[in-house]
Amino acid sequence: SPDAPRPGRRDWLAFDRSDRIGLVALLVAVVLGGAVAWLVAPVVSWARGAALAVPFTSAVEVPGLDGTGLRWRAASYDLLVDDPSTRQRLLDLLPGLGYLAIVAAACWLLLRIIGDIGREDPFPPHNVRRLRMLAGLLAFGWPVVFFAEATCRFAILTGLDLGDLGPRTSFTLPVLVVVAGVALALLAEAFKAGSRLRDDVEGLV
Repeated sequence: SPDAPRPGRRDWLAFDRSDRIGLVALLVAVVLGGAVAWLVAPVVSWARGAALAVPFTSAVEVPGLDGTGLRWRAASYDLLVDDPSTRQRLLDLLPGLGYLAIVAAACWLLLRIIGDIGREDPFPPHNVRRLRMLAGLLAFGWPVVFFAEATCRFAILTGLDLGDLGPRTSFTLPVLVVVAGVALALLAEAFKAGSRLRDDVEGLV
């Protein structure tokens, strides 16, 4: 075959053992990084009694620009809550735990799929289920936590004296994550077809 690697030459695009080890190390690093960002850092900040930073968006008046004809949008910045209550701390912590659970579950499923690929058996039926679970985590689980995070932030802000500041609300959606979930769902169907084809071939043999 003209596409097959020549004898004695290495196929640099082949997914070999070193690639699997590197990918496993990367997934482990992703989970550890998520644990530090979403769990360890907030807990350490809570233990130290540090101020709670809450992302906030509102209109900001700039009197010096009123007569220049320039237009500006609402500004995004962090509101610092000096003495947050336990409820406010928990509301800040819970969304991160949701993100961490999704990332950890997704990495675990990927590790299982990588194991089957290493055994040169990428099309067993359980990999179809794993890919579908990955698709569900990204396409549905991530947006749920995303909107839960916005709800928790709003609940924290309702207990603050914001003075004349009025929060600006906007509807956003983690589009790239949802698209990745849809792509994984399509890949699951491709794996299902590959599994069916393998079964047919084995039946003929």
